[in-house]
Amino acid sequence: MKNIFYKFDDNGESILCKMLESPNAEDRKMAKVALEAFVMKPQSKLLKIKKKIQAEGVSTDFQILTKDSFNVTVEEDNFDLGYERAFRDVPLGRGQDAWQIYNVVNGITFEKVEEGQRIPVKKISGTLVTAYVDYYGGALGFTDKMVRFRKVPMMLDMARLFRNKFWANKADNHYTLLAAASGTAITWQGAASDGQLRRDVLTINKAQFDLGNALKDKGYGDMATAPFIIYANPYDQDRIEAAFRAMTADLAPALATGQETARRRIDRVYTYNSNITSGTPLMLLPGQKSQKATAMEPTTYTRPQDLLTLNYTQSVWSIYGATVADTDQVVSFTLGS
Repeated sequence: MKNIFYKFDDNGESILCKMLESPNAEDRKMAKVALEAFVMKPQSKLLKIKKKIQAEGVSTDFQILTKDSFNVTVEEDNFDLGYERAFRDVPLGRGQDAWQIYNVVNGITFEKVEEGQRIPVKKISGTLVTAYVDYYGGALGFTDKMVRFRKVPMMLDMARLFRNKFWANKADNHYTLLAAASGTAITWQGAASDGQLRRDVLTINKAQFDLGNALKDKGYGDMATAPFIIYANPYDQDRIEAAFRAMTADLAPALATGQETARRRIDRVYTYNSNITSGTPLMLLPGQKSQKATAMEPTTYTRPQDLLTLNYTQSVWSIYGATVADTDQVVSFTLGS
């Protein structure tokens, strides 16, 4: 299915260009919504956007345009959305620009109570962290020449670059939080004589033990079976995957003392984001107090054609926020050489 920028009417006219030029405000509004759908393409929750677009109204060209904008979601574009797995989504109420995360000191214990005795009342105390959402925006401009002379491929390239930049920026904002929370990296374990594979296994095991041990009393559930995630640069992928495949027989016989990667659920996410550096992967417990919220999905705003330049400008704004309120949920470890 062709992209919306390649959609033409029966006379060979670009539908998007016609809508941008149209004196009809409704047509220009529909072009705005089409761009909004294009930017939102990487999101999995397209039903919400589809309902929004359908609510904008219908015209002869609009049904074709919106139909194509949703069929195009199976295109080849790749976006780094791996950070999504580390954060728990928090719904925000109308007019809400912040949410609170409580760090509770739990004094509750369960005790045997003899017949006729009272249950002792224990104290719960603690602090809270307030997380705020921020505004993120960018603008996309089409010149009059692009629209008038139907430079559709050029418009498509610009829209793609614009959309890719938006999602790359959002990924960077979230990976920055994860990297900042990781603290001092766990050193490469073992001795020089152990060999790289065994030392990598020992280091991964040390990271998952330290992470689980730091969280075991925080009310996050059983840390012996909790799922963890490793975020690593693709440069380290071969070594990390080798460590998870390693059995005792793969290690030097003189050193094979049962040192295998601990058999627990640890997912691996590989990213080229600059916050995840080669040689220093992150391991974390997803969700819990690592949270994110969106007050406004990417939304397009259109200004009238500029009379001094004849350019068409559309801006896209999004309002979102994220936080890692408990830095014990993230550790980093070193893969030496």
